[in-house]
Amino acid sequence: MVSKEKQSLMYRGASGFTHSIDKLSTVIGKFAMYLVFVMMAILLYEAIARLVFNHSQLWAVEMTQFVMAAYYTLGGAFVLLIGGHVRMDLMFHRWSPKNQALADVITFVIAILYMAILWYGGWKGVVYAVKYKQISMSSWRPSMIPIKIIIQIGLSLMFLQMLSELIKSIAVLVGRKIK
Repeated sequence: MVSKEKQSLMYRGASGFTHSIDKLSTVIGKFAMYLVFVMMAILLYEAIARLVFNHSQLWAVEMTQFVMAAYYTLGGAFVLLIGGHVRMDLMFHRWSPKNQALADVITFVIAILYMAILWYGGWKGVVYAVKYKQISMSSWRPSMIPIKIIIQIGLSLMFLQMLSELIKSIAVLVGRKIK
């Protein structure tokens, strides 16, 4: 049996962790949402260069793909935080908060295992890119290191946000709510 003092300490620690991760996800997610404008600017520049000046840019489409990868990997944790990911909600909304929390706990445990495998593969990709100075095989031939690191940061943040959501769901199951 865990004493009330230890329970309170664990609750404060869990609450502090979830608050910190939620804040980090919010800051990075709000930064990431502006990357849409960066993508639009690159594509607009390419369109003007090609149509007006008849001078296509080798780097434009690939750079847009890199910015898009950064956009969705860095924004994924924030989308999870605000509940924006797709959910099969045929019955979920009718359940009690405890049953919803139980379903979320099961879902997050599975998702965290998947994310751990994805993170490990991404880490191996970063190590490979750094070790061999990996470049894209396009005619532009940019280094792959920066985008692989950015993707790995996004995966790490998503993993941490999943842990935060799992902790919040467990708190609901045991009758405590983490704000």
